[in-house]
Amino acid sequence: MRLGDRIRLIRKTDKKMKLNEFHSRLIRIFGKDAISYKSLIRIEKNQLDGHLKSLHQIACGFDMDVKELLAGTEREMPQEKAVLADIVRKKVRPGSFAYTDKAVIEIVSSNKASFIATELVLESGGSTRIEENAEGSETLLIVTKGKITADIHNEIHSLGVGDSIYFKSHLPHHFENRDKKPVKGFLIQTPKSF
Repeated sequence: MRLGDRIRLIRKTDKKMKLNEFHSRLIRIFGKDAISYKSLIRIEKNQLDGHLKSLHQIACGFDMDVKELLAGTEREMPQEKAVLADIVRKKVRPGSFAYTDKAVIEIVSSNKASFIATELVLESGGSTRIEENAEGSETLLIVTKGKITADIHNEIHSLGVGDSIYFKSHLPHHFENRDKKPVKGFLIQTPKSF
């Protein structure tokens, strides 16, 4: 099977999404770095092979890794020895998402992980939008710099460096920086979605 045909099949049959819906999902995950709509069309029509970065984004959009995406296609990856560790370097993180110019999330976990870990950076006055993840989702926030205000289902929690908060992330939630200095924290979410 050709790769573009597999991508189209997964999108239409497994995910039941129109191409514009899928592209919107990629924009939510990767922000301005998301693959273009035209490139998605060309990849699905087998007019463009797609670089590894584009294939990684498409795989993340399908909640799978690149190896799964390529399975059964002419670009299937050969079997390899089991990897004991998968390193994600700061300079080549898998993706990022900007809520605004004052609120950014970068993916820090490997696409092979069964969870997603992100680094949240909020400039002074920065805020994420209110989100509700799928039923059964769980999130842990660990503050690494400054103070983050967490609003979990209209309960306000002020968290400082070293503090953490666990919550069921199907509840409406968002994070704010009410201080004058930038703040940072790590979010760990399961199941893997963004």
